[in-house]
Amino acid sequence: MQCPMFVDYCRECLDKIDFSPQNTFDYCQTDNYKECPFFETLNNIVSHCEFIKKCVAYKYFGVSDFEKFVEITKRYCLSENNVNCERFKLKKSGEVVPESLLPDGSRISK
Repeated sequence: MQCPMFVDYCRECLDKIDFSPQNTFDYCQTDNYKECPFFETLNNIVSHCEFIKKCVAYKYFGVSDFEKFVEITKRYCLSENNVNCERFKLKKSGEVVPESLLPDGSRISK
């Protein structure tokens, strides 16, 4: 079974999210789509961070990093734990949030 948002080899979810995941086809074309952060968010299956649509850190994830992206989003962005996200804390306090800062405090090099 494949994701209902994967139609004619097109990811219709891309019309609804602000950044393009690089390598999600393992999720789109299998039952794993139920675990995809985009599917869960767009279908309101999980609660999510109020800043998720404007979070730019994820544009630094490459083709081989989608699993790490899924892990981080599930641990922070798509859970009640989002208040422990380093990006969330800076944003809420009115500070500048570095683009490369990840929710766990680590950084992705550009």
